[in-house]
Order: sequence, then C-alpha cells, then structure tokens
Amino acid sequence: MADNSATREEVERFLAEFRVKADVFDIIYNSDKTENFDTLRDLDLAPNKRTEYLKSLVVEDYYQGPDENLDDPQEGDVWMFGIEIRKNKKTYPIYIKIYLLKATGVYCISFHIAKYKMYLPFANKTI
Repeated sequence: MADNSATREEVERFLAEFRVKADVFDIIYNSDKTENFDTLRDLDLAPNKRTEYLKSLVVEDYYQGPDENLDDPQEGDVWMFGIEIRKNKKTYPIYIKIYLLKATGVYCISFHIAKYKMYLPFANKTI
C-alpha cells in the first residue's frame, strides 16, 4: 500500500521526467479499465483533454507514491495524483495513477472519478 511520504523534491523530479517523456513519446492509456472510459463519457471529456490535465500536474496534486508497480514490475514505480474537474456546476475529484516506462513514454493506469477521498499533502487539502 502506498503512502504519501515522497518529498516535494522527489515529486518535482518525477513530474519533470514525466513531462519530458510525455512530450517526446506521448502517453499510453490503460484501455482495459471501464471506469476510465466511463469518466471520459460522464464528464464529456475528449481524450486529448485528459492528456492536457496530465501534462498540467503540479506538486500540489500529489497524492501517494512512489509505490511498487504491481501491474508491470519491470517498469517504473507508480505515482498517484488527484485533481478536480469542474463540469456542469459540479466538481469531480479525479484519481490519477501513472508510471514512467523505462525505455520510452508514460503509462496511465487510472484517470477516473475517485472512489475515495484523497489527501493531497502539498496542497494540505482533501478532495
């Protein structure tokens, strides 16, 4: 189970590497998770808008990690973030789980409406 014990500097380093890889190699999305598609549909988000949200992540969006990558142990550790998307006068907390591929790119396991509350330590808030 991941915790939110990464330092601000560790999160900054991860996000810097994430942005470089996302810009050069783009982001691969998990196509097996129904909840990821449901969120795009329910919030009427185009897939490229999801990419914009990911590339806009900041340290204050950090939720948990790094944690062991159980989905693909040969690749990088997983990191979790939380953002809020406002749609139709309602705010939705979004759970994001990503990791860096060792050779190229970024893999997004989760981008969906959060099932549980998330405490964002660098923003000092719960969403």
